[in-house]
Amino acid sequence: MESPLIRLRVAASNQTIVEREAANIERAIKKVTDGYQRALSGWWPMTDVHSADFFAFVAKGVESEGLKVTVTGLPVWLHADSHSLALAVDSLIRQMAERMGLAEIDLAAGADDDSAWIEIGWPGATAAKPALDGWLAKGLTQLAGMTVKDVLAHHAGHSIGQEHRQGRSWLRLPMRKGVEVHFQPKAQLPTRPEFYDLSLLDGVRDIGEMGRLPLKSLTFIVFDTETTGLQPSQGDQIVQIGAVRVVNGRILSGESFNRIVNPGRQIPPESIKFHGITDDMVIDKPPLSVVLPQFKAFAADSVLVAHNAAFDLKFLRMNERQFGVRFDNPVLDTMMLSNYLDGPENGHSLDAICDRFGIEITDRHTALGDAIVTAAVLLKQIDMLEMRGITTLDQVVRELDLKMVLHQRQQAL
Repeated sequence: MESPLIRLRVAASNQTIVEREAANIERAIKKVTDGYQRALSGWWPMTDVHSADFFAFVAKGVESEGLKVTVTGLPVWLHADSHSLALAVDSLIRQMAERMGLAEIDLAAGADDDSAWIEIGWPGATAAKPALDGWLAKGLTQLAGMTVKDVLAHHAGHSIGQEHRQGRSWLRLPMRKGVEVHFQPKAQLPTRPEFYDLSLLDGVRDIGEMGRLPLKSLTFIVFDTETTGLQPSQGDQIVQIGAVRVVNGRILSGESFNRIVNPGRQIPPESIKFHGITDDMVIDKPPLSVVLPQFKAFAADSVLVAHNAAFDLKFLRMNERQFGVRFDNPVLDTMMLSNYLDGPENGHSLDAICDRFGIEITDRHTALGDAIVTAAVLLKQIDMLEMRGITTLDQVVRELDLKMVLHQRQQAL
């Protein structure tokens, strides 16, 4: 209301009564504004927010202005007031894009044992300190003029930093760490049986130019399935497929595939304990005949990656002929890679590997959650492979061939 009131005062400067009433309205606005600011400063409603949901909300706002947003990395739980934080991050992104002429930005989140953070990334040099200070000092009209810096200070203090890595600059905003939210506590569940299957590499041994490219230049589709049970040959079916794209060494968590599937049969209670997908949840969902071709299109021209991949691929490939698709992509198995890199004496479940790498797992036993975590494991394993001089897919296959042959011989003894 302030702008109309200013115009009213200018237009009616000789009308004493109108001017007096305009002043009264201005005082009322100031009183409400001051009270709102005091309320926000004294009581800041925080809740646990999933970073993927938060970023999707922010992206929707700025992408309407033509700015491309790419969400990367693992999702984490943040303790935040999503409304005020979204306004602050939106303001930062818009100011940065205008000042630096950006057409695209990245959003990422991270956490360690004690804290969490969100990052805004862009191609090019870091921002000059005067420019950054100006962006942080921007008032947010929706919060009665509180600044971006005020909002961030209420969340986790003033230690905002910048760094440049892998050709991109990143602005890191400290956050409080949240707690993964479930309506019911998740029980500790056993892992799937491990299947070491050398035939997974059959389609990888002669893939031409792709096999000679650096691993980090390849596009990977990291996927996972949830099923009605562990016996595909006895009628068990897929109830969910989740996947995420990895490009140039970056997990594009905003480019994901997540479909619940109607399996055409009852889901046993013992399987529901693993994935939480019930018969009621799949009633109105498409059958595999619809979802499988969609997933094939999503994974086209990419390297497929899964943990304990023989299990998931069995469910995909047993339906190829029926639904007119063929999964002839090259395949890598992070479990086989773990056996090669860390030795057979170590545990190679997804949980055990994440413990060794210090990767925090969220959304465990959901197809998309497990796929994103497996993608983080894959990138760690690629770094370890490169340290051993193994930089291409062809080299990986040769090493795994030898390692798995030795493994199978040991198992036979």
